[in-house]
Amino acid sequence: MKQQWRIIQVRGIWGLFYGVLLLAAAYYGYLPYVKDMGTLGPFILAGILLASFAILGYMYDRVFVMWAPSHEVTQERNPYQYVARPIDRIFWLPLYSVLLDASDKLANHFELDGTIIEETRQYYASYETLGSERKENIDKAIKLRTDFVRDHPFAGIIRKHENKDE
Repeated sequence: MKQQWRIIQVRGIWGLFYGVLLLAAAYYGYLPYVKDMGTLGPFILAGILLASFAILGYMYDRVFVMWAPSHEVTQERNPYQYVARPIDRIFWLPLYSVLLDASDKLANHFELDGTIIEETRQYYASYETLGSERKENIDKAIKLRTDFVRDHPFAGIIRKHENKDE
């Protein structure tokens, strides 16, 4: 990823070089020291500006470490990446429960099949019981999500509704 990002940035560097050169040509007359250099003045001013941008870019990439492998490790060490976070338990899961109840009432009212609603309710009930304290729970959460998405993909639900309309 780092190498691809650097190769793509060549366009930006060339654009930066020509932009800086145009700015230097436009403003070199206002700087007394550069104005005395004649036609070489814009190129020297452009070189100074380009060098300062290059130094800032190097510091951004190397010193501030834009693409650090430690960020990937930090993401994987997040205990709530696969299991419910506290805000999920406090806010989102109760909200999903209310929405599923409302969907179930609508399905019963219109005499529709509510098996997907019940399976979704069971999924969230299982998901809520898993905690971040044990690795087995994280593995169970990944398997639970994978099985649920495999059984109920969004495209499959959309196709079912399109077939009913035809």
